[in-house]
Amino acid sequence: MTKSKITLIALVMMALLFTTTTAYAKVYLDIFGKSFKKITIGIPPFKGETIDRSRIDMSELLNKDLDMSGFFIVAPQSLLDKELTDEGVEKQEIKFSNWKSIGIELLCKGKIQKINGDLVLEAFVYDTLDGTLMLAKRYKTKTEDWRKVVHRLADDIMLAITGEKGIMSSRIVFVSGGRSRKDVFMADMDGSNLKRMTNYRSITLSPSISPNGRYLAYTSYREGRPNLYIMDIDNNREVYTDRTDGMKTGTTWAGNTIFGYSHTLGRYSNIYSLNVENKDKNTAQRNDGIATSPSFSPDGTKMVFVSDMHGSPQIFIKDLPSGTPKRLTYSGTYNTSPALSPKGDLIVFVSKFEGAFEICTMNLDGSNQRVLTVGGINDSPQFSPCGRYIIYSSNKGGKYNIYLMLFNGESKKMLKFTDGEETQPKFAP
Repeated sequence: MTKSKITLIALVMMALLFTTTTAYAKVYLDIFGKSFKKITIGIPPFKGETIDRSRIDMSELLNKDLDMSGFFIVAPQSLLDKELTDEGVEKQEIKFSNWKSIGIELLCKGKIQKINGDLVLEAFVYDTLDGTLMLAKRYKTKTEDWRKVVHRLADDIMLAITGEKGIMSSRIVFVSGGRSRKDVFMADMDGSNLKRMTNYRSITLSPSISPNGRYLAYTSYREGRPNLYIMDIDNNREVYTDRTDGMKTGTTWAGNTIFGYSHTLGRYSNIYSLNVENKDKNTAQRNDGIATSPSFSPDGTKMVFVSDMHGSPQIFIKDLPSGTPKRLTYSGTYNTSPALSPKGDLIVFVSKFEGAFEICTMNLDGSNQRVLTVGGINDSPQFSPCGRYIIYSSNKGGKYNIYLMLFNGESKKMLKFTDGEETQPKFAP
């Protein structure tokens, strides 16, 4: 190695020592602890039979995916000299002591082949402490779908290291547009495969997609007033519409076919649950005043919502179908936008502090309230299907963008999908 390379490695190692933890033969991250140390991973360019851009693009995308996960420190490519990148992918071809000496705890190697027109990726993840093989997997797909393969690999690495699958194969549904026109869009987590889901030259809001990915629900002014629509995505046809008077908002799902929303007319509000397939409709909450922003537990037995039954917007929880609402928030005069974690242990919500609207979490009984953001207008928080992440919108930079963070507020990342303002994000399968 050259003197300049040795100096660079020494500087990077010093930085990594302050942010990483020592690797053991079995690497495991306590992903639901209050805090945790990140693991440093090295991802050299994948090997390939031909020298083309695809192998570099794939390894670079994997770097981005794992960095976005919030659980890894991805070693910069400038740290990897020719001796390291020239190694093979099999255990006997790797000098783990060289990787360990520059602070890398996990090593991901990949080999790309093109077989009968398909792209084949063989990936291996090793613990550099003793060469333990943490993951070995073979992926096959069409060449044009190479990004999906990389996202799957990132999710599988997360599963191998944390015991929970990652979210990089997920999609995001959100609202984007200007003052007089807003539409619903959907895109992959990395911003690719952007698709406009509505195109009505009007205001469309409050989108949500059923867990099986079949149904899209939203509120739209396309007919002049805020009607509720549910669309079968595969067949591109409407399966339910509520055109009655009043505002219909807060679309949410409690399973693949059970759908919930709030309906406000005058001074009265109702929260309904609806079976999309048989159109069976039930009242989950009836209020004289505000009853809005419903969110259901995955088993449909609990619902959190917002009500002003005690004077100001506060968050309540109710056991369904026969329970009595219980108030959860008492601090402050404005608490709204609650969402239940799929893990069943936390509620994320918005609370007003000194003119700012902050993302907060609390236990299901209202205890242990924590503020996760600082300043600006932060809104529309939602948990990921695994419960490890929260997605939300914020105008902290002067323009509404979508952000992703861990459930404890760490590792905030801005996501970017369109050129316009982006709000009301939710995870989609």
